[in-house]
Amino acid sequence: MSGPVITVDLEKVEENSRVIVKFCREHGIAVMGVTKVTCGMPSVARAMISGGIRQLGESRIENIKRLRNSGIDVPITLLRIPPLSAAREVVMYTDCSLNSELPVMSELSAAAEELGKIHDVILMLDLGDLREGIWPDDLMTAARKVLELPGIHLRGLGTNLTCYGGVLPTQENMKTLALFANRIEEELNISLEIVSGGNSSSLDLVSRGQMPKRINQLRIGEAIMLGRETAFGKRWPGTSPDAFILKAELIEVKEKPSVPKGKTGMDAFGKKPVFTDRGLRKRGILNIGREDVVIEGLAPVIQGVSILGASSDHLLVDITDSKKELKLGSEVGFVMDYGALLAGMTSSYVIKEPILRGVVKQQKRIVLTGDSPVFSPSFFPEDMRMLGYSVEGPLPATEDTLIETMKQGAIPFVAGRDRLTLLGMKAMGSALGQSGFILIDSHPSLMSDPDAPEDRKVLSSALGLCDPSINVSTEFSPENIVLIGIRAADREESEIIRRMNITAFTMEDIDFLGIREVMRRSLRTAGAGTAGVYLSFCQNVIDGNGEGLTTRELHLAMELISRSGLMRCMDISGCLKRGQKDFSSLLHFTESVFGKRILIKD
Repeated sequence: MSGPVITVDLEKVEENSRVIVKFCREHGIAVMGVTKVTCGMPSVARAMISGGIRQLGESRIENIKRLRNSGIDVPITLLRIPPLSAAREVVMYTDCSLNSELPVMSELSAAAEELGKIHDVILMLDLGDLREGIWPDDLMTAARKVLELPGIHLRGLGTNLTCYGGVLPTQENMKTLALFANRIEEELNISLEIVSGGNSSSLDLVSRGQMPKRINQLRIGEAIMLGRETAFGKRWPGTSPDAFILKAELIEVKEKPSVPKGKTGMDAFGKKPVFTDRGLRKRGILNIGREDVVIEGLAPVIQGVSILGASSDHLLVDITDSKKELKLGSEVGFVMDYGALLAGMTSSYVIKEPILRGVVKQQKRIVLTGDSPVFSPSFFPEDMRMLGYSVEGPLPATEDTLIETMKQGAIPFVAGRDRLTLLGMKAMGSALGQSGFILIDSHPSLMSDPDAPEDRKVLSSALGLCDPSINVSTEFSPENIVLIGIRAADREESEIIRRMNITAFTMEDIDFLGIREVMRRSLRTAGAGTAGVYLSFCQNVIDGNGEGLTTRELHLAMELISRSGLMRCMDISGCLKRGQKDFSSLLHFTESVFGKRILIKD
């Protein structure tokens, strides 16, 4: 590992969501799943949706854009009260927002009229926690004025507790919220769809049967992510507390005294440390520090490991009594509290690695599909047999054929005169769900001009940028898409790459980093939280003038893909050059991606 990593067990997030949704549903309460601690990570949002969440809450517009770019189309509410300056963006990207300021809602109204939309608002009532919210004396006046705003729909009333002032949800303050909701309905002759009674800290009140029936929504984040309610910090029954694990690497292991030598003063953070003399101890330093995470919120997973302290870049641990043998280069894992998780997920220095378990086991079967004049069972069955593969086909390149092949764990090899990438991506998304995509090509294929050549809009078509009715971004999140070998991109393509957070490695990047590092990063990105990777390869990535990938670089790229075991489908369609007669190099690259090496192994 090159840096600290937070692994995310998506199945545990899904199951935690299912447990919370079921519990709340039994008490007549809908759950808004809050993704903000993960910075709007799309794979986490999908796991929550698979667990029964039907609406999401986020605090940052940037994170909401991230979710929308990845095809998340459930209703999303902006949890942080909107700033005046961002009213138009709020209306564009969200379905609803929590509000406490009339001038802001007036701006939302103007933006909604301009965009031809109706924007839902939930008025926030301050019940004493002293964070956001209208003071009770001013609520009715505010509600009346909101009803006069065109383009605004007053959808509900809510409150927030335990975030700033630590005020706990009680039967009394929840009754107050319910009474104000009833008063708004009676005096203004409207019906409120939502009465939102807070966050994970309200779960305990629900479990004790003290939540008023009028409260019909909770905004839940921590109980889903970390498996605990937040009023008293208790583990929530049936949930997993370790869906998120922070892992760091030991970069020094030495036996040292437990008390510093010499006169001591303040540490790097202005505090005077206190030490207990325990004699010589085996100490380790991990490659993470206060710049990355809240150290006080970490608890070691390995029994016998204890935290000594931290600087900005180093975490010091005592590993003398560790129940597991630890040495230089070993990983040490930690569970985190909410503050530590928030800091770690926000830090650009910490790698986030969602993990999807239970994927279809890959078989040693290659199924040729399409009408390629080059690839047929007669071309490379002998080499494939030596590698343990069976080769079948060719079969027609239909979506049903590809879906069935992948569901069985075989690898479709998609080849033909026409570009079949979109067909293959649709099939892989249907067969396997969340998937990664690696395109090895000289251009990004992100043009949206209807008159652009088909091979220049492969990805833009898949992401719904050409025809909104065709969009596989739900299965192929832009964050799991990697472009390798780019030599040319127009202005629109460059903007799409930035806006949609697509990972792109130009030839300049490859020259600087080297193809091995590029492929390491690419496979990590495309494989994070996915059931596998779709590889699309176009031979124009090699350039005889020395501007593209070299033959050896491309072979190494293919070999590294093979070693990863992530490839679930390979597409080499529509890339034959006009008049091409020598296909030997194309066949050799294909053999490399299926595991052929210079020295044959028994």
